[in-house]
Amino acid sequence: MSRPRERDPSSHSNPDECVVTHCAWDAVVDFTESKFFCTVRYNLVIVKADARALRLDTSALDVRSVAVDGNAASFTLTVPESAKPHLGSCLEIDLGGGAAEGDEKVVEIQYNTSPEASAAQWLPPSQTAGKKHPYVFSACFV
Repeated sequence: MSRPRERDPSSHSNPDECVVTHCAWDAVVDFTESKFFCTVRYNLVIVKADARALRLDTSALDVRSVAVDGNAASFTLTVPESAKPHLGSCLEIDLGGGAAEGDEKVVEIQYNTSPEASAAQWLPPSQTAGKKHPYVFSACFV
């Protein structure tokens, strides 16, 4: 068994309880609204028996729905702390109880970004080389 994972003080995540082992991301890009319409699927491994939640770092997202192992799941999305606004919001997803160490789960999240989301940089045609088409890029995972 690998050594326990420590919590990162600059993150809301909880890798000491569950670890993401795979991610699949699908998105539709809307240049008119400066938004991504997304579905992400995470494969998890439980590393602490009876882990109850997956915590993810987010910023300016509109979470539409969450499912765990194909079943609708409850979730909360916190308001950023005024003392630590750089941490963004915590998306906490209820995994249900009773998970054993080594159990695997699949979490699917449907969400939209907002134009204020810091992970995406939207450029109008006037700021691109050909001046005809808009452009978006990200140095983060949106």
